[in-house]
Amino acid sequence: MPDTPEEPRGGRRERRKERTRTALVGAARRLLLERDGRQASIQTITELADVGFGSFYNHFASKEDLFEAARDETVADYFAWLDARLEADADPVRRLTESIRLTGRLIVERPELAQALSRADRPAGTDALSRRMEADVRAALAAADIVVGAAEFETLLVATLGAIRAVVERAADWTPTETAANAEVLAPAVTRLLGLPENAGRPGSRAGSGPSSG
Repeated sequence: MPDTPEEPRGGRRERRKERTRTALVGAARRLLLERDGRQASIQTITELADVGFGSFYNHFASKEDLFEAARDETVADYFAWLDARLEADADPVRRLTESIRLTGRLIVERPELAQALSRADRPAGTDALSRRMEADVRAALAAADIVVGAAEFETLLVATLGAIRAVVERAADWTPTETAANAEVLAPAVTRLLGLPENAGRPGSRAGSGPSSG
């Protein structure tokens, strides 16, 4: 029977490095669930990850870099969760309103993810979450033939992000029934804020159509 070729040492070493990095990021993501988790020391982080203290600096220059990586993974998980629930062919207005409604329900379906997102944010406009919402809001306004100036758009975007964030954070104190009800209110509230048609985003409606007269 022929001998099994020995795996190159480089391959094993790279996989070991990747496991260490994954463990560190996983520890940081768990700490994001705690109110003061970001204040944890590197010693605490490496112990939680079950890796050597010295290995930390083989992967991250600072604790801030680690939490940045943890946040990026959290946001990627949120996007994957959201995209799996959005209709692929939804018009821009419906896509926006459904994104908002689903995000309002996030703490019911993925409580740890919602908690981590609310504690891992950056200033509005500087991260993937804000950039995605900006793109969705622009697309929805364009689809509804609504034109606003740059300053007004910036104000609308900040207000939209603030409303969503407030509901996600407050949802931790609500029952699942209350959360679901408030998530249903959130989407049309933002729709009105943006000046979109009253029936925008509802099943059977089309972007640019005005309020029903009947």
